Amino acid sequence: MPELRQTLRILKGLQELDRDLYRIHDELRRLPDELTRRRERLQGEAARLAEVEKKLVGVRVRVKEIEDLTTSQRQRIRKLENEANESRADAALLVAFQHEIRTLRRDVSEAEEEGLALVEEVEQLTKEREQLKNALGGQEREFASYSENIERETRAAADRARTLEAERKRRIGGGLAPDVLGQYEKLLEAREGQAMAELDGRVCQGCYVSVPNNIYVRLARASELVYCPSCGRILYLPGE
Repeated sequence: MPELRQTLRILKGLQELDRDLYRIHDELRRLPDELTRRRERLQGEAARLAEVEKKLVGVRVRVKEIEDLTTSQRQRIRKLENEANESRADAALLVAFQHEIRTLRRDVSEAEEEGLALVEEVEQLTKEREQLKNALGGQEREFASYSENIERETRAAADRARTLEAERKRRIGGGLAPDVLGQYEKLLEAREGQAMAELDGRVCQGCYVSVPNNIYVRLARASELVYCPSCGRILYLPGE
């Protein structure tokens, strides 16, 4: 009986360490994952800005094309008007000149309408780009600060984990039978860091299921390790 109570004390001591170790290891997994998610969001915003900038360049190129086109068309109109004035005696040729002039003027008018719409689009895209650049700049500064914090927290968690693992090895060497340790560690993995549970009022505090009376009796005798029939955790009584 004294030997079993000693085993339970060692196991409870391990459980306290392992509970912290599981929490720290979970944190060491969570911190990089969160950093990755934030980096991906930042990259998404940067991609959005790049897309707006690309579109802005394309619209500006189109505006320049329209300006060059309308300039050449106006020059063509002036040339045709001069040629029309010089060929008034030739009615057929005059009609041809006038038709081409009307066509060019219509084309110029349509191009100017498109150009005005594109100029408005340039203004909107420029405004959107500036807003995105400002927002991205703030997000990049926030990410840099967050990254530093993550790195600091990760180092601290890793240092704490090493300290706990060293203490864990020391406690394991304090007379714990290999088969008991093996069973405990299987439960530890299966129950995500909680291999033991207190039996309080015949209710397992690991799964909150009531156990049969004979479980309590076996546990009170302290002649064997007793497991919860519901969750499989190693049970112990309050105050043990």
